[in-house]
Amino acid sequence: MTPNEKRISVIKTLLPAQSATLLDVGCGRVAPDYPYLDHAEQITCVDWNPRIIAPTPDKIDVRAGDFLEMDFAPESFDTILCADVFEHVALEQEAGFVAGCIRYLKPGGTMVVSVPHAGTYAWLDPFEVKPLVNRIQHRLGMHPALHNGFCDIRKGHKHYSTADCVQAFAPLEPVEMRQWGYFYDPLYSWSDALRRKLGLSLGHARIARACAAEYDRAYGDRAFNLAIAFRKPG
Repeated sequence: MTPNEKRISVIKTLLPAQSATLLDVGCGRVAPDYPYLDHAEQITCVDWNPRIIAPTPDKIDVRAGDFLEMDFAPESFDTILCADVFEHVALEQEAGFVAGCIRYLKPGGTMVVSVPHAGTYAWLDPFEVKPLVNRIQHRLGMHPALHNGFCDIRKGHKHYSTADCVQAFAPLEPVEMRQWGYFYDPLYSWSDALRRKLGLSLGHARIARACAAEYDRAYGDRAFNLAIAFRKPG
């Protein structure tokens, strides 16, 4: 099981079994095998640059663009999903992002948020390399932009504690939480990048097996990943 497959399986346990309407913010890839297809009667997928693989299922409406510039009707979604997206939002836009999610969510509705977790091996995250280099370049006057197209270079590919996440999405109320992955989760991402970009396997199969084995263990606050299901009061 890859990190992406594990994240999807965790999110499925937190989503309501069935909703009338679901909003997937930062959906990324939309394809016939969209993983949450069975969790809602109508799904709206939003991404600034969605990767669409035809044919798009009939129940999915794909919106390309900036979520902060979209104007959905207030309280129009039973469920909102934000899967590994919040860490990519610019610092100045975080409050507006959360406010938009809360505004569009129906009272009593569910919002599921997954983020990298501030666990023991957060420092091994390969996705922190680019923003780290860009931060150094910025200080030297070589990289004027504060967002590199992937994340805000000031916060990097941020790993959040549970308290960070709960505070950021208040007044939504946390109702259920999952933490998973540990040492081999970031190593898998390093190994996979080397395999895909340079053709170097370097024990990738062994790392993949060790990563999958870790998913069967509980690491609590030491874990590499975090997902929380929130409820909107009312």
